[in-house]
Amino acid sequence: MKPWHRWTAACCALALMAVLAAPGGRAGREATYAGNGEVVGYYAAWASHSGFTPDRLPAGELTQINYAFAQIDPDTGGLALEYEARDRKNLEALRALRREHPHLDLVISVGGWSDSQYFSDVAATAAGREAFAAACASFLRAHDLDGVDLDWEYPVSGASGSAGRPADKENFTLLLQAVRRALDRLERQEGREYTLSVAGAAGTWYLRNIEPRAVAETVDHIFLMGYDFAGPWSQRTGLNAPMGDGGVTGSVQAYLDSGIPAEKLVLGIPLYGYRYQGVSGGSRGIGGAFDSAASVTWRWVKSNALKDSSLSGYRRDQVPVLFGNRTFISYEDPQSVAAKAALAAEQSLGGIGFWELSQDDEGELVRAAAAAFGQADGFRDVAADAWYASAVEYVRRRGLMQGVTAAAFRPAASVSRGMTAAILYRLAGSPQTGTSAFPDVPAGAYYASAAAWAQARGVVTGYGDGTFRPDGAVTRQQLAAMLYRYARLQGADTSAGADLAAYPDGAAVPDYAREALAWAVGAGVLRGRADGRLDGGGTATRADLAVLLQRFCQEVLGLD
Repeated sequence: MKPWHRWTAACCALALMAVLAAPGGRAGREATYAGNGEVVGYYAAWASHSGFTPDRLPAGELTQINYAFAQIDPDTGGLALEYEARDRKNLEALRALRREHPHLDLVISVGGWSDSQYFSDVAATAAGREAFAAACASFLRAHDLDGVDLDWEYPVSGASGSAGRPADKENFTLLLQAVRRALDRLERQEGREYTLSVAGAAGTWYLRNIEPRAVAETVDHIFLMGYDFAGPWSQRTGLNAPMGDGGVTGSVQAYLDSGIPAEKLVLGIPLYGYRYQGVSGGSRGIGGAFDSAASVTWRWVKSNALKDSSLSGYRRDQVPVLFGNRTFISYEDPQSVAAKAALAAEQSLGGIGFWELSQDDEGELVRAAAAAFGQADGFRDVAADAWYASAVEYVRRRGLMQGVTAAAFRPAASVSRGMTAAILYRLAGSPQTGTSAFPDVPAGAYYASAAAWAQARGVVTGYGDGTFRPDGAVTRQQLAAMLYRYARLQGADTSAGADLAAYPDGAAVPDYAREALAWAVGAGVLRGRADGRLDGGGTATRADLAVLLQRFCQEVLGLD
C-alpha cells in the first residue's frame, strides 16, 4: 500500500476487519477460491490505536482478513511484528473474532509500500527463499493464522527508495513456490489448510515485471489493487478508482489477458479517496494542477466533506467527486463500490476485497459491495449442475446452513465440530438448554447452547480428556455418530446396518463409531468413496454436510 495511505492512517490514529472428504492440500484451496465467493479485507495494525478494534470488523461479510503488516527482518530474512505489543493484542482479538465466525481465514500480510525493501534480497538466492518460507510457516504456527499474503511493492521496480533487480521477475515466482512448499508441509503436520495470496498493482507495467501465469498457478488468489490510478504523486488531479478502460475495467481485462484465470482474481476496492487542495484549471476539478493532496477515508468524507456547502458533487466514470473552493475530492460511496463488485461478478472473478477496513468504520461500503457481488440467484460458488447444488438449497431453505457471505456458500471448506452441533441444534428447533460442562466451550461462543444441548441429549460425548474441541474438523465417522445419536433421540428407525467388512478399511473404524457408521451406510445417508473405501477418518466439507443432511432429513426423519 502507498506510503501516504499508511502515514495518513497513522496520523489520523494519533489524532483520534461428491463424497464426504475435504479435499486436502492444493486441491482444497483451489476448489474454495474457484467458487467466486471470497470477500477479503485488509485490517491495518494502526487502526486499533484510534479505537477501531478487531471486534468492530464486519466479519459476517468477509471470508478472509489480511492483517497488515509484518516486516521482513533484514538480518535473518524472517518475519517480525512492526508494533510488537499492539500486534499481539490485535492478533488475539482477531482469533477471538474467528471463534465467533469460524468461516473466517486470518492471514498475515507481509510488506506493503513502506516495508517491501527487503523482498528483493530474500528472493535473490535459494537459501534466502527457503529461510523466508520457513519463517512464514513458523509465524503461522506461532500465531495460529490461516495463511500468508505477500504485498511486495514491487518486483523489479523497487519500493520505498530501494532498487529492484531485473531478476525479481523470476525470483518472485521462486519465492512464492518456496512459501507454497513450506505451507504444504505445514498442512501435513497440522492437518489444516493454509492459503497463500499476493497483492498486485493495477497496471500493465506490473504484469510485465512478474510471471503472471506461474504466479497464478502458485497462489490461491491475487488481490488486484483496483485503485491509485491518480493521487498525490500525479502531475494533475484525477480519479482514484475510475471504472472505465483506463481504470478498473481495463486493469481487470489486462490481468485476464495475461493468462491469469478469472477465479484467481480478487478485485480490490478502495474505502478511501484523495483530497486535492489549491486546484487550478482542469474540467470541474479533474485534470487540474494542485498544491497538495492527501488520502481521505470514507468515514471522513461522510463526516466532513459531504457536509461542506462549498463543495458540489457530481459523478464521473461511475465514481463520485466533490469540487469547490479550489478543492477536488475523488472518493467511493455505496453506489460506486457496488458497481465495482458487480463488475467482479460479471467477470466471474474469484472475489472482491477492500483496503482498508477501518476507513469504513460502520461497514457501509463493505456491505454494499458484498450485497452487489452476491446478487446472482443463489450462491455464486454453487454451480447449478454441482452434485451438491440441490442439497445446498435444501439446507438453506430449512435454515440449517447459511452462506459464509451473501455471495458464497464455500462448499469445499471443512466443517468444525462446533458448527455441526449448532446445525443439529437448529434442526431440533433450538430448545432451551443449560450450560455446557465442556471446559473448552466459552459461554459466549455461537455454539455454546448447541454444545450444552448436544451433551445433555447424548448427541456428542466429547473426548477422553473431557473436552469438546469445537474448532476441530469433523470426520465422516464423527458425523455418522452424531446423526445416529440424533436419530435415536428423535425415535427414528435405526435398525438399518451395513457390513463394514465389505470395505477394505472397514476394520480401521474405531469401536465408538462402528455401529453408527454401519447404520449410516445401511440407511443410505453416507456412501463409500469411489475407490471403495469408507474413509471414516476423512474430513467433511460444507458441501458434504449439506448432502448428508438432506438425505438424513428426507430419508430418516421423513421431512420434506
